[in-house]
Amino acid sequence: MGFSRAMRGSLFAMLCMTAVILSLIFAPVAATRAHNGLENGFYRSSCPNVESIIFDSMRASYKADKTVAPGVLRLAYHDCFVRGCDASLLLDGSNVEKSSTINAGLHGFDAIDAAKEAVEKQCPNVVSCSDVLQFAVRDTVVLTGGKSWTVPAGRRDGKVSLESEVAANLMRPNNTVPVLLKAFQKKGLTASQMVTLAGAHTIGKAPCVQFDNRLYPNVDPSLPSKFASELKSKCPMAGITSTLVELDRDSSTKFDAQYFKNVVNKMGLLTSDQSMLEDSRTAGQVRENTDKSTFNDNFGKAMVALSKIGVLTGQSGEIRRQCRFVN
Repeated sequence: MGFSRAMRGSLFAMLCMTAVILSLIFAPVAATRAHNGLENGFYRSSCPNVESIIFDSMRASYKADKTVAPGVLRLAYHDCFVRGCDASLLLDGSNVEKSSTINAGLHGFDAIDAAKEAVEKQCPNVVSCSDVLQFAVRDTVVLTGGKSWTVPAGRRDGKVSLESEVAANLMRPNNTVPVLLKAFQKKGLTASQMVTLAGAHTIGKAPCVQFDNRLYPNVDPSLPSKFASELKSKCPMAGITSTLVELDRDSSTKFDAQYFKNVVNKMGLLTSDQSMLEDSRTAGQVRENTDKSTFNDNFGKAMVALSKIGVLTGQSGEIRRQCRFVN
């Protein structure tokens, strides 16, 4: 028996309403999904308190040693740019990523070990070291006055770490914008994200040897004379590795937008910092990030993008029991 025109219209309306209802029901679930197989709230069932466990551990580590914050924050970039965000940087051994001279100054590994140990006591063999690292990075920003963000999770840990892969993937402090842009774009990051991630330099210090190319043999003409004299008094000759200088001369322990204000005032410490103001592709983002609220929002989004590089998910990789060793 056929349907009348009125019945067909009613049936169509019912189907449309059903579709709308179903979309509303499943929208919250879909919204938790992130790119690259990661998911917001990934551990909601398997380890619901994981983020608070890690935060408490990081707070204790930070209280004991304030340099933990910039140290751990730096680990994220050094891990994700080599083999992706798979915690390969955390592995101990001979000829591993840690062995590279480029990674020689890294620290904060003990804080990650402590966080992982705390998680293992509550949720053994569930949370990857690569996820622990990304949660911990977010927490260091919060502990130093920055804004929190949602960290998508579900990463698994890599089983390979090679010193030989580091140099080709990590940037140097004296790199200029064209070199930096090429490297970041290769990893799927935009120019704006690159500039924003450089804002991590708002906390921490750098050894003289990372910027003394701007002082010796001749002073970089872009350096204000007073700032140049200040730096030369701290680094009286080229090649000094033991002396550390604040990356943000005004608030090196606070996660704020002062770093970008310094760059605008031509007082960025590293060549890679200051060159961003001189290039039209990056200068606008530098100026935008001088607003603290804007920078905070941009930084969280950029960190999420960074944390998705080359991730292992599903059955790839493993869940390490200890972050320094494969199972």
